Amino acid sequence: MYHHVNPVGKFINVTPERFEAQMRYLSFHGYKSLTIGDLERIASGQTGIPQRSVMITFDDGWLDNWFYAYPIMKKYGLRGVLFVVTSWISETGVRKDVLPLPSHRQCLEMMNRGQRNQVMLSWEELKEMEDSGIFDIQSHTHSHIRWDKHFNDPDTYKKALRKDLEWARLIIKERLGKDASALCWPWGINEPWYQDVALEAGYKFLFTTEKGCNTTDDFRSLKRIVIGNVSIFNFRKKLIVHSNKILSRVYLRLFRK
Repeated sequence: MYHHVNPVGKFINVTPERFEAQMRYLSFHGYKSLTIGDLERIASGQTGIPQRSVMITFDDGWLDNWFYAYPIMKKYGLRGVLFVVTSWISETGVRKDVLPLPSHRQCLEMMNRGQRNQVMLSWEELKEMEDSGIFDIQSHTHSHIRWDKHFNDPDTYKKALRKDLEWARLIIKERLGKDASALCWPWGINEPWYQDVALEAGYKFLFTTEKGCNTTDDFRSLKRIVIGNVSIFNFRKKLIVHSNKILSRVYLRLFRK
């Protein structure tokens, strides 16, 4: 799980140099990077899980993904899944020159001032990323709102959540010409009834922020590993630990904070 790939900032960020080293490691050691299409074929039984499989995911849709993550992944022949907040995506065309970008906190401040065009990806850039086959664009909801903080009435809450999830799928369909079948929950909120609402809204694969090893037993609560600005030693350790269900469970039991 990644958010920013940016020379600036520490929180939920990895520098382009560290990110390239991580992607180089995956490429040189024969890892296969999966898309949601691959996951659909695995879930339907059309194919098994390739050895050394990994899904490289990004949340939100920050502009630095276009400037840094996209060309690096193209360089090493890797593919990723980008979960976008559809109401945050901008209308600024395709930017050719790399622009200096602020830290995550400063990005949020600029968003609050109505300057999302300066920090978020555009639909045109997303279209190019999708058409290239390097990135598979999926849903991170429409609003990124903590719905559980807004409503006390469960029925109103469920209706609002479902409308938000359906709206995200509709916009992705209109702008990118594809049916989004995967959803990444903001903040990792993943109650059982959330899952029911998402499935009713048309999603098949639901991603969390919970750490661990995934199996084909449960596509409603897919786990992910926060990577961050770590060395290759720690990157390799994360890959080894969480590629084994038993080892991952024991490790998390011992070291979960």
